[in-house]
Formats: sequence, structure tokens, C-alpha cells
Amino acid sequence: MPQIVRAEFLSYYNSRKNSDKVFNIFLVEDDDGSFRCVSEHGRRGSKLVRITLISNATRATAEGNLQQKLLAKRNHRETPYISDPFGQSNSQLAREYEFNLSARSDVGNSNRTNQSSPALFAIPKRQNVIEFPGDKAEKKRQIPKQTGILNQEQFDSLEI
Repeated sequence: MPQIVRAEFLSYYNSRKNSDKVFNIFLVEDDDGSFRCVSEHGRRGSKLVRITLISNATRATAEGNLQQKLLAKRNHRETPYISDPFGQSNSQLAREYEFNLSARSDVGNSNRTNQSSPALFAIPKRQNVIEFPGDKAEKKRQIPKQTGILNQEQFDSLEI
């Protein structure tokens, strides 16, 4: 069975543009000893699009391709991605290959939580989102009733 050797989980969030994206990239070692670089991207919570960037390559070539893509995503001028510590919970490929980030000694920080932790499956609450109290019934827009004359509030300045 193929094995994930290296994984990077990135995300981009912008509330003004209603944008919440994830980008995951993996270095996968196949059974025949060759390496491939696979990425998956899309909106958080939806089915991610999977793309194979390079296949049947040496480890150095595949890692170079991975580094190039990571650099492009992190330094993008309009949508700069940042590392996402909870990205593993959004990854379909990591679940498919049963990838556990904390069990790997050559990947990431050793202080990350185990995959079975319930906090890892929860979508983190963004710090820059402001929630206002009240329910939707209070937020209904008050539309003034239309009478027969338009601009009735300015009617006194109109001369006939």
C-alpha cells in the first residue's frame, strides 16, 4: 500500500471575500519505490479536488516539485496560504491512507495531537469573525409602507 512520507496542510481565509480554502500537498511513496506528489484543494467542508503533480519520480524530484508548489501557495499575492494545524481533519487523502501526523517522526512537530482526538475533527473557530447577538427574526429589515405619493417626505417643498 502506498505510504505518505511528507504532508503539508495549508489554508486561506478572508471573510470579506467569503473565502475559506484549504490546500493539502503530499509526498507519497508507492510500492515500487517511486515517489509522487499529490495535492488536493477546495473549499473547507466540501469534497476536495485531487491532482497528481508528478508521478514515477525520484524522491529528490518529487520533493523539489512539492517545495515549488508550497512556495507558490505561501507567497501568492492575492491569496497567501498559511500553515493549518487542523488541516489533517479536512484531508480526504490522509484519511484514505490512514496518515497519522503525530506518529510520524520525519513529518511536522512531535507535539501535535493524535488523529483520534475530538479536537482535531472540530473545525476551528476563526479569531477575526465577529458574531452579533440576536436571532434572524430581529434582523429583518424594516421597509416603510408605500403610500400613493413617492417622496412624500419632500412633498412640502413641491409647488404645483
